[in-house]
Amino acid sequence: MVTAGLTPAQAIAAATRTAAEVLRLTDLGTIAAGKSASFLVLEANPLEQISNTQRIARVYLQGQEVRRAKN
Repeated sequence: MVTAGLTPAQAIAAATRTAAEVLRLTDLGTIAAGKSASFLVLEANPLEQISNTQRIARVYLQGQEVRRAKN
């Protein structure tokens, strides 16, 4: 999406908030009280470089950290 002309912020919003809205998934898409706390913690800012979305430090699914295998 970024190579097609969107900014990193626009691409992230399209993949999260907008996708949840289109699918009518009201408890997903943004971080807010009362929503499912599923999110990634990244090692670097994806707004500076969209490829930083691949630098995942932690994963949370419904508020619980998911243990991941070390590569």
